[in-house]
Amino acid sequence: MTGESGAGEQAGLRTVWEIAAVALVFAAAAAWPAPDINEAVYLTKARHAADPAWAAGDFFLETPDAHGVFYLLFRPVAAALPLEQTAWMGRLAGWLAVAVGFWHAAAPLVGTTWGRLVAAALFSLALRHTTLAGEWVLGGCEAKVFAWALVLGGVGEWARGRFATAWLLCGAATAWHPIVGGWALVALVLARGAQPWERPLARDALLVAAGLAVAAAGIVPALALSGGADAATRAAAARIYVVERLHHHLLPRTFAEAFVARHLLAVLAWWLLDRLATPSPARRRVAAFTLAALAISTAGLVISLLEPVAPDVTFGLLRFYWFRLADVIVPLALATSAAAVLEDRAACGRASSLPPGLVRAGVTLLVALDVAAQSAHWPLPGRDAPTPRADAKVDAAAWADVCAWVHGHTPAAARFLTPRGSATFTWRTDRPEVVAWKNSPQDAASLVAWRKRITDCFAARDTLVGMEQSTAALGADRVRLVADRYGATHAIVPLDAPRLAEMPGERIYANACYAVYDLGPAAATEPR
Repeated sequence: MTGESGAGEQAGLRTVWEIAAVALVFAAAAAWPAPDINEAVYLTKARHAADPAWAAGDFFLETPDAHGVFYLLFRPVAAALPLEQTAWMGRLAGWLAVAVGFWHAAAPLVGTTWGRLVAAALFSLALRHTTLAGEWVLGGCEAKVFAWALVLGGVGEWARGRFATAWLLCGAATAWHPIVGGWALVALVLARGAQPWERPLARDALLVAAGLAVAAAGIVPALALSGGADAATRAAAARIYVVERLHHHLLPRTFAEAFVARHLLAVLAWWLLDRLATPSPARRRVAAFTLAALAISTAGLVISLLEPVAPDVTFGLLRFYWFRLADVIVPLALATSAAAVLEDRAACGRASSLPPGLVRAGVTLLVALDVAAQSAHWPLPGRDAPTPRADAKVDAAAWADVCAWVHGHTPAAARFLTPRGSATFTWRTDRPEVVAWKNSPQDAASLVAWRKRITDCFAARDTLVGMEQSTAALGADRVRLVADRYGATHAIVPLDAPRLAEMPGERIYANACYAVYDLGPAAATEPR
């Protein structure tokens, strides 16, 4: 009995060690300086949800929330800690959660510690380079990271033949993020339908019902976001969302050719490697789930072909991110199949005439080099940190400086016009802004209002094509109009903006790249 207990403890410690190592592999690719791409969106909203007086009057922060579970859990943290500390705390929790989910999905497919670590490194690599529509898992603190962790856990349960618990985990993922978890539920049903010999669902009716109930916690509020809008507003919002704002994720005709090619090659590589790997029930189930994810992507592609004849219907459907699930499941299937082939001498011999040990050593070296290369963006003490990805479209150092000045020298209620490329103004200043390109709302009415603000602030005509980087470029009359219409009291203007000399108000600060203008008291209450 003691021997069995000791063996169990050793197995448990090995599992903990493996998960920690996988989390470090994932952190290597994701440890960018804060704020990361979407953190300035999610965490400012969490802070405002906890304290509505914080940045009161910011248009985006006061629009309805789409991810209630995330805000429920993170708003106390965002209120108690600085936003950067909140981001790092959330990242660590997210990376660990994804590592647990990945390990649970990989364990039935890859039999050795070495194989699972290589699979984790290959998964990280494939996520960065083989997605069709730009989905990501390893990044900053936001709702979908935790949803993906639950989906990966669900894949692991499905691989073990436990549909009901897989369904429950994917239902929980849906509560965190309706799109991520919702498509996983659809794929699970399709995969289960392709395996008619699996355990009858009637035996697990309570767990299946619980999964539906948990999923409803995410789906119902998401559907309610546009419930009060009329049909014309919903159609306009769908067009804005799919064609103008997020076409790179949603509209296949705009996808980069290189993304399409790499994704198709990844699918082909997975299919060939899966044929080389030793068959097993777990591999068969995961293959069915992967094919279901690809079927969902194919359905999205077919829907997109209807655009010339039924554009409103097409855009209304495409806003549901049909390509998101395959963007993650294909890298998972590819990574685990490759690792399974590599760790199996016979399968490795079928794949290459080189000695299996040499092939494994080569692959280990390559993935280790990739993990090490990611250290270039780690914000370590004593080194010049790279630009946060959220500040990629501004001069990062000058932007941080001007935001610090605004934080220390302007009233808390000051409302700002900001450059179109900025994404971290509220994060850095605690001040509201009129509109930001990155901060697009989720509900239909607010999204239509957001577009109006964007065109008012940056467009000479009613189009999102060829917009200016600053309202100043449209002249003094436009600046005054926008300031009066939306209650702006201040503006940050790039010094290279056209027509800067016409800028109304008083310049109260400038650095090498940006100037701050006091536009005077707000002339009107902003329209919604």
